[in-house]
Amino acid sequence: MEAGRISLPVEVALVLILAATIIVGYFLWPFVTGAGYEPVPNKVLQRMIELSRPRAGQVVYDLGSGFGRMIIRVAQETGATCKGVEVDPTKVWWTRRAIRNKGLQGKVSVLRSNLLDADISDADYVFVFLWEGIMQKLAAKALREMKPGSVIVSYYHKIIGWEPESEDQKLRVYLYRVPERRL
Repeated sequence: MEAGRISLPVEVALVLILAATIIVGYFLWPFVTGAGYEPVPNKVLQRMIELSRPRAGQVVYDLGSGFGRMIIRVAQETGATCKGVEVDPTKVWWTRRAIRNKGLQGKVSVLRSNLLDADISDADYVFVFLWEGIMQKLAAKALREMKPGSVIVSYYHKIIGWEPESEDQKLRVYLYRVPERRL
């Protein structure tokens, strides 16, 4: 070996390449699947709960549930049964772990699925923080699957063509009621 030149063994180089691939993949995976992750701020989540007022015996979904913070908090504060839908297997694993650690099995669950493929027909409420284009797909899905009178609570993005029943313009929280189906 020449003086001053450092040589890494092939195994170390392969481990570094693998680690870099995993790290980059973890951060890029959400964008490949169309599911970027950014948590809802605590004060916004509190406002979503206040506007919608779910109760025990009702079913609340969080589409794109991330690490499960929203479904866990809604279940703890309201007694509602909460279901998360998340495509990222790491976030699903983490959420299931948190549910067990908090003793919320049977009250909170998470399904690993694309939110557009999940059956939400039993939802009384759907909480979302989704990108604008996905919101329009959600609107069509809600009309097909959700019961009339069910509620969608959205942070940041509106459903184009729907009028919010109530809203907090400052925090950008919008509450929509699923309309009667047109024949």
